[in-house]
Amino acid sequence: MLLTEPEIQQVLDQAKAAFPNLINWEYNNEKNEEYFGFSMWGEFVQNPEVLMPRSFFITLDTYEDKWQGCLTIGQHSYLWSSADFGDAHLLDTEPSETLEKAITVLKAKMVELLAAFSVVV
Repeated sequence: MLLTEPEIQQVLDQAKAAFPNLINWEYNNEKNEEYFGFSMWGEFVQNPEVLMPRSFFITLDTYEDKWQGCLTIGQHSYLWSSADFGDAHLLDTEPSETLEKAITVLKAKMVELLAAFSVVV
């Protein structure tokens, strides 16, 4: 799925509102060897003052008429993402009917992942 310029601005605003601590939002709006269609991503840099900071990415993209979300480390998600190239997929969602649903499901999976490392006292 490709988006019009007004649609791109709308979904970017929606993603930025859902993930306000992410920076450097970018997008791709073409089908090619790296993307099935529209894809956008934002970055969270943990400890940016260190020599080699870790970057986490939220990628929200389309396949046909569905949206899906992904949490990665190293670089944003695209067709050729690979741990061999310094990135890794941590979580992803099944395709959803709407961007809002993909965001909601991704956030729930992130909470579930972090809860696995937490101890309630």
